[in-house]
Amino acid sequence: MNLPMPAVSASVSCMDLGNFDAAIKAVENSEVAFFHYDVVDGKFNKCYILGDMLCEYLKKHSRLPVEVHLAVYDIDTYIDVFAGKGADYIAVHYEALKNPQETFTKIRALGAQPVLAYRADTAPQEDLIELAPLCAWILKLTVNPGFAGQKINPQAIKHIKMMSDMLKAHGINMRIQADGNVNANTTAMLAEAGATIFTGGTSGLFLKGKTVQENIDNMLAPTRKYI
Repeated sequence: MNLPMPAVSASVSCMDLGNFDAAIKAVENSEVAFFHYDVVDGKFNKCYILGDMLCEYLKKHSRLPVEVHLAVYDIDTYIDVFAGKGADYIAVHYEALKNPQETFTKIRALGAQPVLAYRADTAPQEDLIELAPLCAWILKLTVNPGFAGQKINPQAIKHIKMMSDMLKAHGINMRIQADGNVNANTTAMLAEAGATIFTGGTSGLFLKGKTVQENIDNMLAPTRKYI
């Protein structure tokens, strides 16, 4: 997938799930590049979000790619399930990976592309340089997964800058996705740190009284100075 620069993804857990068809159409009538589909197992974070049946429905009723974000510990089981539901990208967490290269290979074998995810409080380690080229992009959480309305974690912004600097220093052309409290008040500092993909939710992409496209325009306007 050739993502625009910058790019916006839509957080499915923040959509109007009671009017899902209309919500899908509203996203598709905008410049959103892909859906971001959160799955939380109750252990990785103390909540449960989005099961496999809704993912299958989304794939059948939308033309946009779907990134499944597995905020889970039992990675292999979930990869099998969501690859089978048609996920285009599967984000797996650094904190839960035992053998990253093996997991990435499995994701590709099942027809999806791997994305490497980091929690808000996890700083990048030296193995980022080894792992990043094996993935479609890096997903950096800027809040804890699963609870809408949180304020952005300042430490996470520092981590994005660290990641960006490390990747550039090694000549790795790799995009960084920021996820959590992404809105017109935060995108400038995220972009300045090095993020070029922005996952929008309740605080930015789905603000009431405006279309999804109007919210995208407002979110991205502050980033133009940096991207």
